[in-house]
Amino acid sequence: MQRNSKIISTALGVFLMLIMSSCGFKPMYGANSAGGSGLSQVMANIEIDRIRNMQGRQERLSQLLQNNLIERVSPLSSNQSPALYLLQANYDVEEAGYGIRGDETVTLQNLKLTVVFKLSEINSENVVMDGTARAIVTYDLVQSDFSNMTARNTSLSRLSEEVANQIITRIGTFLSENPAGAE
Repeated sequence: MQRNSKIISTALGVFLMLIMSSCGFKPMYGANSAGGSGLSQVMANIEIDRIRNMQGRQERLSQLLQNNLIERVSPLSSNQSPALYLLQANYDVEEAGYGIRGDETVTLQNLKLTVVFKLSEINSENVVMDGTARAIVTYDLVQSDFSNMTARNTSLSRLSEEVANQIITRIGTFLSENPAGAE
């Protein structure tokens, strides 16, 4: 019985590898990717403008987003060449309480982060791509104000990581499909 399950799992693994290779799947980065190993170099040539909220102010969340984007654009690169692209982003945070008890106290807090971004060529200022990234997180509200503040700050940090991942994945996909950087 155990031998049959090993044979089946091996056959299933071979079958899945054949399906993945026949569907045209290619990694985004590396020598086997559609854009070759140059995509990581192109990503390293993205300059990230100061990130602000929709009212134009910089806050702690601005720093979190900026740092997460910088980490993901060129984590290992010490690129000294001039930037080819400029990434600009503004964000908005919506907060809503729900899970209301009989005494009308809120038990859950919902945070929604929306980031509007655009990638433009530095030389020509042409916008080559734009988009919106969103993430939502919910945390429990308790009796302790310190615990609530800590939960909110941790939630904002998680939101900034999720949104940065979405933005960089979209930009990487766009640049790998459009090596010239323009449509």
